[in-house]
Amino acid sequence: MAHPAALWRWLRQWRRTHLNVPRAEVLHHIDDGGALGARFVFMTVMSCGIAMLGLLQNSVAVIIGAMLISPLMGPIVEMGMSLATFDFRTLRSALATLAVGVATALLISVLIVTASPLREATPEILARTQPTLFDLLVAVFSGLAGAYATITRKGETIVGVAIATALMPPLAVVGFGIATGNGSIAGGAGFLFMTNLLAIALSVTIMGRWYGFGGHDTPKQTAWQATLIVGSFVLLSVPLGLALREIAARGVAEATVRNTLDDDARRNGGRIATLRVDSDGATLNVDATLLTPKHRPQLASALERKLETALGRPVVIELQEVLTADDASLAREQNTLAQLRESVLNLQGAAQRDAAKRDAGEQALRQLRASAIAHFGEFELVQGGSQARWRLRARAGLDLSASRRLESALLAQPEGPRVQVVPALQALPTIGFAAGSAELDATALNALQDTVWALARWQNDAVQVQACAGGDTQLAQARADAVAGWLREQGVAVEAARAASVAETRTLAARDGAAAAQRARIEPVLH
Repeated sequence: MAHPAALWRWLRQWRRTHLNVPRAEVLHHIDDGGALGARFVFMTVMSCGIAMLGLLQNSVAVIIGAMLISPLMGPIVEMGMSLATFDFRTLRSALATLAVGVATALLISVLIVTASPLREATPEILARTQPTLFDLLVAVFSGLAGAYATITRKGETIVGVAIATALMPPLAVVGFGIATGNGSIAGGAGFLFMTNLLAIALSVTIMGRWYGFGGHDTPKQTAWQATLIVGSFVLLSVPLGLALREIAARGVAEATVRNTLDDDARRNGGRIATLRVDSDGATLNVDATLLTPKHRPQLASALERKLETALGRPVVIELQEVLTADDASLAREQNTLAQLRESVLNLQGAAQRDAAKRDAGEQALRQLRASAIAHFGEFELVQGGSQARWRLRARAGLDLSASRRLESALLAQPEGPRVQVVPALQALPTIGFAAGSAELDATALNALQDTVWALARWQNDAVQVQACAGGDTQLAQARADAVAGWLREQGVAVEAARAASVAETRTLAARDGAAAAQRARIEPVLH
């Protein structure tokens, strides 16, 4: 094994041979990139404006466009290199440029949110309020890549670095939190921005020192300036270390909460549908939705005690229990429905046989009214007995699809009056969609045909359409428009077709299950 001193000499020789770059040109290039001027302010305004609009629309493509033109990388790289070269003048200039850029971005984002009718926090906004360990690693790797691209003058890769770093979107989210008065959002996004900024700056410093940049590359510094620069380096390292500790602690807490809830749910035949963990000082707030076949009293309190023992801190759990049917219950319901359908068909057969034996089917109608029709609904003759109307009651247990098939079966009989079935008042069927799609498949079209038939029987031709897509408002609006367009082709007046908000989607998912967040609902409008 080589002696450490010999290995160190070899490493120094390798650096002088392979890491030789024109330092003066690199430093001049970095100073130009971090200079404060009209171009920097203009690009900051454009980048922040695009980022804020993309966040409000929940559009990833627009947010990426803001990352591509973000000018904040320039002063951050300059700040990191000034720490590596002990250049107090450059550090002061970089901090001034960065301060102007941050202030400009916050002002523009606050103005846009104030003037915009969209004030609800989208998933893209919420995603930048909870920094994770992966966000910190992305910032470190991006800073190293940015420093390498700048030092080696391979500037074409800086576009990819800007995308990975994502400095402007978190800063825009800070402005959103300020404009809406939401300190939690502003604080979380500000923490993410500062974590990225410090990680990038220190990564640039490390890369600069690796390439041999130091105090000899700048004018001679005074002792107090060198001390101030070293102190700045230490001060930048402290919050970054605290951020790393907090992110790691949050990751451990979230993993413990998820594992504990998942294990308990699996033991009882259920599963966790949604889970959100937030920290409010010393207290850990947990919001979870549990899909379970049976209700378990005091479950939240038991889980709180278990988590407090494991984490050593207060835990508050808001648990939403959604009861689900097991296979045996579903089989019983299907068997009951099959028996009901068989009973209805038997009644139709009896009515047809009696109509053939008695004059004009009056005896058959009398027998139907006496035996079962009173249970299912009111039966009345219209137009001199040539037609009949069967108004079903809710206790008949027939949904719209079954009621429509019953009418088709009755109309297929060659004798007796033509029967029109009026279904019991009930919720219109929801329209299901394939994941990520807004196209109407065969199942959706059948449900829409049942809806149009029911509206005609209820003599109601005006509806409203609301669609969900798991929080994706653009896809939800496309689904609502597809349903509304089909209904209008069938002569139904659609007074409104809109996408459900994020809050409404979450409420539906918590109440009706995760599948409800991928469906469209149709509601009649009563005039």
